Amino acid sequence: MRFFIPIFCITLSLWGFNVSKGKTLLLTLPSPSGIIASNDHNISVLLHPCDPTKGIAMLPIDYYALSGEHNLTWSAPGKKEAIVLTIVEGDYPTETLSVNPAKVTPPPEALDQISAEKEEASLLYATFTPVRYWNKPFILPIESNITSAYGSARTYNGTLKSYHGGTDFRALTPLPVRASNNGIVVLVKERYYSGGTVIIDHGEGLYSCYFHLSRFDVHTGDYVTQGQTIALTGDTGRITGPHLHFGIMLHGIQTDPLDLLKQIEHLFTSTKGLL
Repeated sequence: MRFFIPIFCITLSLWGFNVSKGKTLLLTLPSPSGIIASNDHNISVLLHPCDPTKGIAMLPIDYYALSGEHNLTWSAPGKKEAIVLTIVEGDYPTETLSVNPAKVTPPPEALDQISAEKEEASLLYATFTPVRYWNKPFILPIESNITSAYGSARTYNGTLKSYHGGTDFRALTPLPVRASNNGIVVLVKERYYSGGTVIIDHGEGLYSCYFHLSRFDVHTGDYVTQGQTIALTGDTGRITGPHLHFGIMLHGIQTDPLDLLKQIEHLFTSTKGLL
């Protein structure tokens, strides 16, 4: 999780954070401008949703990121601050699942479909919409028990295949699925692994994902509002039983959805930032 270690010097403020793989570092900054720069990419500072004098930067940490210290810099007009980001291993469980063998080792005729869907998703998540559609905390898509948390290492039919990139909610009978926040529907589709899929663009590189759906109640291009019913839960795709998979993609990286939503909620309850 996150730990803030302020170290104040005469000429430089050095900020240090420990963040687990798969989580997001959400920074509150004393100015709504500039960029957070690392060796391989830049993240723009965005306007704080409650305080126009402050900024925020959301930095997702890849599940497979290298552990150890990473040097970042916040650069803004008249400011340059150093940030030391220490990436640590996440404390995630393991899961053993039994599914249709074709979903573990797909038949040759499904490989083109899987490849096309992967490329389509990569292009979609890489799109940065320079508009923020949300103006309040996110909500959960359904109220139900969590059956599988983000980050679990998953063994399918005895073979380690992946980690769990979202949070699963129990839904033994079809339940209405709500939009987690305002946004534009950018994908409504049946897919090989995720089954019935709806993806919502919330702007500024943030997407919410809803998988294994049995019915769609929206179309690509629709503007949806928080709490609007977008689909029904189901048991489509690679699945052991009916449930809803809820995921968040941020700047093209899967991140723990409940962790990020909790941090965004905190923005609306506290405007205390880094000074």
